[in-house]
Amino acid sequence: MDIQQVKRMIGITTDKHDAYLSEVVPILIEVAADECKNTFDPKALPAGVKIFVAKAAEYNMTPSGLSGRSMGDVSYSYNTEFPQHIMKNLYPYRKAFR
Repeated sequence: MDIQQVKRMIGITTDKHDAYLSEVVPILIEVAADECKNTFDPKALPAGVKIFVAKAAEYNMTPSGLSGRSMGDVSYSYNTEFPQHIMKNLYPYRKAFR
C-alpha cells in the first residue's frame, strides 16, 4: 500500500503530509498485523486493512485524541487507542489466539 493510495482514500490532495504518511503507513500495517495476529503482504492488503490504515492515519492527523486538559501547570492527556469505528475494519481478519 503506497501513500498515494492512502491520500486518495482520505481525500488529501496536497503533498503536505507525505513525510508523515510514508513513516506511518508501514507502522499501521504492523499494528493491523499485531491486532489480528496475522501477517499481511503490504503489496496485497485486504480491503478492511487498507481502510483501517487510511482511517487510522487520518485519525492521527487530527487533534481529536485529546481526552483531558488542565490549566494550572499545563497538563494534557491523549487517548492513544483508535476508536471502535476504525478498529472494526480489522475484525474479519483476526485469527483465534492459540
